[in-house]
Amino acid sequence: MKVDAVAVGPLDLASGLSLLQTSQQQGFPWLSANLLDQNGRPLFRPMRIKKIGKIKAGIIGLTGVLSTLPPGITRAEWQTVLPALIEKTSRQCDILILLSSLSPAENQEIAQQFPALHLILAADLGRGNMNPQQVNNTLISQTDRQGKYQGILTIDWNKNGRWGKAREEELNNLRNRRGALDWQLQRMEKRKDLQQPEYIEKMKLVERDRETVAQQIKTLEQSLSTAPIDGDTSPCIFNNNFLALHQSMPESPEIKTIITELKQQINGLTPKYK
Repeated sequence: MKVDAVAVGPLDLASGLSLLQTSQQQGFPWLSANLLDQNGRPLFRPMRIKKIGKIKAGIIGLTGVLSTLPPGITRAEWQTVLPALIEKTSRQCDILILLSSLSPAENQEIAQQFPALHLILAADLGRGNMNPQQVNNTLISQTDRQGKYQGILTIDWNKNGRWGKAREEELNNLRNRRGALDWQLQRMEKRKDLQQPEYIEKMKLVERDRETVAQQIKTLEQSLSTAPIDGDTSPCIFNNNFLALHQSMPESPEIKTIITELKQQINGLTPKYK
């Protein structure tokens, strides 16, 4: 499938270590910074650097808690291995990505602690699709398990390395908010016969909210019309969506051949691995 990196997750070790090591020797890009052998050495590559156009992306893998560890494996806590790895990798890369099967609380703590980390792609089995959430200067996101969805995160990256909301999206949200306040004011105008002090004060609050939103829209429209050309001074922005994958989608002949061969190997018809 020509993926760039896959972090070893707890379920990936269900068939033992040898299968993963064999596929790694054949070029599959497994990553895990905290799965170690009995001598404390990494069993997989802790990270890799991928050049995408002019951008260097550093990708780190972390493996979550396993119910039982296969023989010959120890699992280090992220606090032990991650700080030095982020310090080293961040100096070599423009954008730093963590592939993590840790708990949501741990991912949140990592995002709070390491502002040099820009993106965490999580793998929490209970969460499903998760739109990007910004914690400190880190986006945390994930797609649902078992290949039900394809997650697409499109990033407009600038070298200042700071996230900012997509200003067009923010402007649309403000315009929608102004429309809702206009509608609310229209309804209140029709009930002007209610002259209770509480009602009049509530209407004044809505009017002030409407004026505030209108000023925010004006300011944002001006900033968009005079946006700096220099990308390094602009915030990094992103768009995200999830594509549901259905069984009715046409099959890929190449993928179907791979799956057929794998099934044959699993059933012992053409064994290649022992």
